[in-house]
Amino acid sequence: MSTTEHTSLSRKQLQAIGAQLANDRKLNILTYAAAHEELTVSELKQDLDLPHSTAHEYCRELHEAGLLDRLQEKPATYAAVDFSIELSLDEVVSAVEEETQTLEYASQRYGDEILDEIMARWDEIEAGELTYREASASLKMDHADFLRVASELDLLNR
Repeated sequence: MSTTEHTSLSRKQLQAIGAQLANDRKLNILTYAAAHEELTVSELKQDLDLPHSTAHEYCRELHEAGLLDRLQEKPATYAAVDFSIELSLDEVVSAVEEETQTLEYASQRYGDEILDEIMARWDEIEAGELTYREASASLKMDHADFLRVASELDLLNR
């Protein structure tokens, strides 16, 4: 998503942006942000009558989706991102095919069980028992392939 050049969105980005834009309160925050040069979570709390924790969480999620810029940590200050989304059937198909190709490649190269094995190793990573490199090595998998599959499965954002 860019205001200056066309970049294809991944399946995960399409889902994240769609989820943000489907929420009326988040749309109100984006509208508020568009009308102000910058905003703080406290201003949203007061002006939009939102609980502080909700305003903070929604701004964080909008930032993660690329719809708000975070300007500073304390106080949490954001600015609207001027964005344009070109969405066509071809873009959707491309995003889905790219993900499918990555997962199919991993299954063909490392065996049909590799996705389940990655998920099992991911539990160990989250428990602090393995690093990414140790997990990929234990699966006898190229580290870059391991990270690509983890990204496609949205494990890196958990």
